[in-house]
Amino acid sequence: MLERKNIDRVFQENLKDLEIYPNKRVWNNIEGELNGEVSTPPIALWKKLSGIAMILAVILSAGLFYFNNNEVIPVNSQVGETNKPEIDQSPNNRITPVVLRPELELAENDQATQEARETEKSIFVKKPNNKVIITTNDIASIYSTIENKYIVDKSDFVQQLDESESITARMESIPVKNIKTSTIDKKWSVGPTVAPVFYNSLQNGSPIDGSLANNTKTSDNALSLGVKVNYKVSNKFFIQSGVNKVELAYNTKNVNALITSSKNSFNNLNTDKSGVILTPIRGGSSNSGSELNKSGISGDLNQSIEYYELPIEMKYSLYDKKIGLNLVGGFSTLILSNNSVSIISDSDITDLGDANNLNDFNFSGNVGVDLDYKISKSWYLNVAPMFKYQFNTYSGDSGNFRPYYFGLYSGLNYKF
Repeated sequence: MLERKNIDRVFQENLKDLEIYPNKRVWNNIEGELNGEVSTPPIALWKKLSGIAMILAVILSAGLFYFNNNEVIPVNSQVGETNKPEIDQSPNNRITPVVLRPELELAENDQATQEARETEKSIFVKKPNNKVIITTNDIASIYSTIENKYIVDKSDFVQQLDESESITARMESIPVKNIKTSTIDKKWSVGPTVAPVFYNSLQNGSPIDGSLANNTKTSDNALSLGVKVNYKVSNKFFIQSGVNKVELAYNTKNVNALITSSKNSFNNLNTDKSGVILTPIRGGSSNSGSELNKSGISGDLNQSIEYYELPIEMKYSLYDKKIGLNLVGGFSTLILSNNSVSIISDSDITDLGDANNLNDFNFSGNVGVDLDYKISKSWYLNVAPMFKYQFNTYSGDSGNFRPYYFGLYSGLNYKF
């Protein structure tokens, strides 16, 4: 049977010969405190290595964060997707819209070039195609384009993006400024012209017969058809030409035509009849003479003339917007193609022949205004009221007849 002993006595018996000696470091610390010196424990090697590793980790994390902020953003990504960067759209963070400019093409060693590049903002050289590189303004001012990627400053690019608007739509909405696009200047235009024409004289007179000088004269229905060609010399001046067929006609009122056997008719008619005497009607009855062998024909004397017109005109632009206003001046060469003289009575038209004093070539001075209405970049509608005064029209006696005609020319023109 085991003997029970007191627990305190057991420890006393077993530990009575135990001796504990303090560590040398303890005695050194005690001695230092007694002498007023504080000893610094040495830093362990593992602590030094762990500190260096922590510093390297911080530097590496900062580098990765910086480069991740400059990542490539695809053009077709939508704002509002999970992979889009967070954008601060607060009022205090609003920035100036992107301003586009052509890239500098000066020499690298030119001081003016360097100063301009330092002051210029980031740029779009041309409209982005596939991808956009977003970077800082300093880098964007150095590089203009890298293959199919285009440089733009990040802070300028993210201004006030609408959550429902794609990045592609946003870039297309950026206004383009200070970029001189090389567009093709359309200098030529061509189109048909048609005009009603009114023919008359500035003074009383008759080129057919001097006795009809005081008779009333009126314009008959006439027409001009042709093609007009226009060339742009500068923004203000144009030269235009073409070819027209002009039909002119006028009537001399109250004329009596008598046919006689005498060939001395004393007028400017070429006729296959033996002779024609033209006299004004006085008192409502026709004159008669001993040489008459047929009753006279009374009515209006009509002269119809046809020309081929070759105009050369200068046009000066006064106003050029949606509607353009121009002054026109020049001259035309008129080539006679046909003329006829006839008496128009109440019941019949009698051909008397043609005038023999018209020159085959004569000229006109032209002046007028020109109105253009732009339908598109290539098409415009043209309306031009023109006054044309003829000279060198007749050879010999013209009976003080000074002809002119007025036309309202219009047509649809094509620019190329």
